Parts: sequence; structure tokens; C-alpha cells
Amino acid sequence: MARSDLKIALFSAILFTLSFPPFPLGFLAPVALAVLLNHFIRNRPQNVFAVAYIQAVFWGVFTLFWIAVNTLAGATMAILINALHYAFFWWLFVKLYDWRQDLSLAFFPFLWTGLEFLRQFSEFRFNWLNLAYTQTYYVHFIQFVEWTGFLGLSFLVSAFGVLLYAILRYPERRLAWSGLLIFLFALPWGYGIRREKALAQLKPPTVAVGLVQPDVDPYKKWESSFRDSAYVMLAQSTRKLARQGARLVIWPETATPFFLRYEPRFLQKTHQLVDSLGINLLTGTPDIQIGRTENEYKTFNSAFFFVPHRPGFQKYDKMALVPAAESMPYKRFLPFLRKINVGGGDFFPGNKFQVFESSIPLKTGPQKIESHSKRSKSLKISAVICFESIFPNLVRPFVARGADLLAIITNDAWFGRTSGPYQHAQYAVLRAVENRISIVRCANTGISMIIDYRGKVLLRTRLWRKQDVLFAVPIYHEATFYDNHGEWFGDTVLLIVAAVLGLYFFEKYRNKKV
Repeated sequence: MARSDLKIALFSAILFTLSFPPFPLGFLAPVALAVLLNHFIRNRPQNVFAVAYIQAVFWGVFTLFWIAVNTLAGATMAILINALHYAFFWWLFVKLYDWRQDLSLAFFPFLWTGLEFLRQFSEFRFNWLNLAYTQTYYVHFIQFVEWTGFLGLSFLVSAFGVLLYAILRYPERRLAWSGLLIFLFALPWGYGIRREKALAQLKPPTVAVGLVQPDVDPYKKWESSFRDSAYVMLAQSTRKLARQGARLVIWPETATPFFLRYEPRFLQKTHQLVDSLGINLLTGTPDIQIGRTENEYKTFNSAFFFVPHRPGFQKYDKMALVPAAESMPYKRFLPFLRKINVGGGDFFPGNKFQVFESSIPLKTGPQKIESHSKRSKSLKISAVICFESIFPNLVRPFVARGADLLAIITNDAWFGRTSGPYQHAQYAVLRAVENRISIVRCANTGISMIIDYRGKVLLRTRLWRKQDVLFAVPIYHEATFYDNHGEWFGDTVLLIVAAVLGLYFFEKYRNKKV
């Protein structure tokens, strides 16, 4: 591998890293793609796969290093496996370029987007570095994802990369390529400004939501001596928020550091808390399902929803588990994988999209808290747990089943004061715009957020700070084209990818026979 290959790999990895949160520099993503296009097409390194793999490893180390704060083995696995995706992409693209140059450049955004789409369906799925997430600070620009989902945004960013390369590579047609680039940028930007302006005129009802950000050390909270203190802290914050007017209170992921279902004392306290305050409560908690013997059990990362003066609780089990950190991929088929420990958990995925329902007082008129509001509505809420929030194909079904409000509960404390919590929080903006729904995000140590149906962040807490937040959250949902038709954009892209690859392999086969 030549020194120039390493320099380009390092330089483009830095550009990609700076294009992701917490840096509001998403415009660097197309530049990084143009740099790599130029290198792989003009310099033609001998081993494209190896160079692309090294580049993706650099990119992964710079952007995903925060995983190692919790598990070095998990970070290593995530970075090395994730890099294979990009190495395969560039290897395949160069093959296609050698076949038909003009077609391959036009095909570039389809191939990139198609591979991003496919990676959602593996148990190794790790959508963290999708190009769409580089644009989440540009709220005007991303409004069109209500039509295409995040894949349309990834497609557009990758197309910008090709156009930047074409502007530099073909000076005789620079004016035409520049005009097309400006048009493709101005069209969604203009649509976004107009759409936002129309949505800003709406005056939807609101619900008084309280978020408890307890700021608990993730290792200390699991000590048996800390269980009572942890619960008392949550209960005190809930009482305070209820006195201020909250009608829905949310605790973060695994807020209760025990199996709440099998802790009668704490379960009774929770019902008493909810009944006495007249509030609805959503909390994260681990759960367990015991089989015929003690050795036959399954643990789940769950959310429990309590309604005042109603026995029992509603429950949702997290479906998308973090590979290695929460569950070893394919352990259902290879049980011995459960014995491999890389510093994570041993959870099993849920299999049901749950929508919680309760009658919660809403407020019409100015968005401010009024505890005496008497108007009620059957409010439907769904919990999205941590890692799941980066998968639009998992979030959309909650909305399709009638959710009026999405609650993302998470515990990003495992990653300290790194870029990880900022990335994770910012990605939720796309889920709000795709589904035109408000999102409340409650995180153990931050970042907790209120995001409205325009993707506008109405409130953001500080990282590693105890905060109790009360906010009048607008309740509005407009069924979008994406809601109604799902991953139609990804399906269309895959059909085009299949057609082009089919033609490529057909011609290769025919030429061999000749």
C-alpha cells in the first residue's frame, strides 16, 4: 500500500468524522466522497479493497471510539466489521467503473444507498454512520424525508459527492455540473423553508411532560446497596414534576436497576406513586422470562407504562439490540454464543410493536403548563429504546399503529463525555421529520431533548447533569408519504441496483463465452 493511499485514507476519514455530530459540518460529507472518488478512479491503487478498508477503519476509530469507553472488544468488533461494508462498496464500484465509466458514476448514489438500506436487516446491523445523519443540523434541508425516509437524504448527499468530483474532473462541462448541483440543493432547501413555515402556523394541543434525568453513574446504579437510593431519587423528581403540572413523567432506559416485575416492594411503590399523583409513568427496566427450569430464561431490555388507578402495566421489549454489547448476533441459532462475553449483556429481542394508551389531560392554546387543564384525550405513546432510534424502519411501525407521541429512553452514560451521546441525540431529529411527530427523549445522564414534528429541537439538557424537565409538548401527527408507503425509496433503489448488477454479470458471462 502506497503512502499516498494512506494519506488519502486518513484525510477523507477526518472529513467524514467532522461531518457527523457534534460538528455541524455536514457539508464535508460530499467533499469526502469526492476525494475518495478522485483517488480510486484516477490513482487506481493496486488493492482497492485493502485501501478502502483501512480508510473505513480510520473513519470508524475517529467517529466510534466512544464505544471503547464501555467495551474495547465491542468497539473493535463494531469498527472492523463496519469497515467491511465500505471496503466492499468501493471494490464493487471500481469494478463497475472499469466496465462502464459514465454509467458507474450515475449509478454511484444508487449503489451507496442500496447498501445502506440492506445493512438494516442483519443482526450485525449498525446504521450509525449513514450519510443522512450528517445533515441533521440543517433542518430546512431535511424536510423532504417525510417523502423518502432517511435513504433519500443519503442518496442526495452521495449524489453531491459525484457532482463535486465531476466539476473538478471535467472542466469543459463544469457549468452544467455546477448548475445541477445548485438545483439539487435548492429544491429541497426551498421545499423545507415553505413546509416549515406552513407547519409553524399550526397550534396543536399540548401535553405536560416531565423528563427525569437522574445523572446516575451506570456502574454504581447496579450495586445492591444503591437500589433504594436510586428509586428514591426517581420518586422525588416525579413528585416535584407532578406538583408543577406534569401529567406524563418519563424515566430513562433501565431507570430501575432491578427486575421491577419481580420486586413486589418497588412495584407496589410505583403504583402508589402513580395513583397518588394522578400521573402516567413510563420507565425503562430490565425484565426476565423464566422457563421450565432456572437455566431456561430470557432477559429483556423493557419499558413499562403505568396508568393511574389501573392494575398491572403495559410493556414493550426492545427489538433492536446492540450487537455484542447487548446480545451476540445469531445466538438464537447458535446457543453457545451466549457464553461469549465482550463486556456487554445477554438480552433477547422483543417481537411486538407496542402502543401504550391512556387518557391524559391536554392543553389547547398557548404552549404553557396549566395544571388545571380539564380537557382529556386518549393519548397513544410508544417507547423507542436507545439503539432502536437510529432505525427508521423500526420507528415507523409505532406511528403506523397510532402513536401520537414517541418517547426515546436511553442510557448513554456508558460512553462518558465523548461524541457518542451527541451523535445519538441528534439522530432523533430525522425520526421526527420522517413521521411528522413530536419526540421526547429521556437520557440517564443526558442528552434529553424535546423535538417537535418539524425536527426543531425545543429543549436540550446538558450532559452529565441532574435535571428534571417540564415542557408542554405539542401533540401532532400528520401521516406522511413515508408513513403510508414505508421503505419504497429503498425498494426502488434496490431494484435499480439489481438491474445494473444483472447487466454487468450478464455481459461478463457473455464475454467469457465469446
